Amino acid sequence: MNAIILAGGKSSRFGSNKAQYRLEQKPMLLNVIEKLKPFFNKIYVIVNKEYDYNELENVEYIVDIIPNKGPLGGLYTGLKATDSEYNYLQACDMPFVCKGYLKYMKSYISKNNQYDAYIPEKNGYLEPFVGIYRQSIKKEVLNLIKEDKLNFDNLFEKINIKRIEERKIAKIADTDRIFFNINKKEDLIKYDKFKAK
Repeated sequence: MNAIILAGGKSSRFGSNKAQYRLEQKPMLLNVIEKLKPFFNKIYVIVNKEYDYNELENVEYIVDIIPNKGPLGGLYTGLKATDSEYNYLQACDMPFVCKGYLKYMKSYISKNNQYDAYIPEKNGYLEPFVGIYRQSIKKEVLNLIKEDKLNFDNLFEKINIKRIEERKIAKIADTDRIFFNINKKEDLIKYDKFKAK
């Protein structure tokens, strides 16, 4: 299985490039890459323009095929590039990567692989940016992009998804941490609190 990291956002609410913002003396994106690397064959990082990144083994940086289409556009770019049937999607601004959660999601699919996507729930809502997606849904994703229907809920209506209940995830991981993302500078205060847990 491969992983797709979304790092092509404009970071308008944050005020600067989140992917390169340093948390604990390390860019936020690099932190996520290093935590995911032991669990996936290859990592595709989707960006919105060419960058001079340090080369890491089995990490490939890809510019959005269709620019300015948000996370759904990033997913499409990743699914076009990958050679894996199933692919884990992770946003670069979600710093708390949990080994137990990754192992659980991967083992879940190995036992139950008839779905197009495996998406966790939090407070009754689907969390698309820590889910697993089948490569074959890229046509549905492209059609939605062409129609400018960029919300992931539109995709979930088109494909066969498995909702992973929060109560199951909570047995192996702190759901408040793994679903936490940094949108604004104010969220850095929350990050510090989570990190201190």
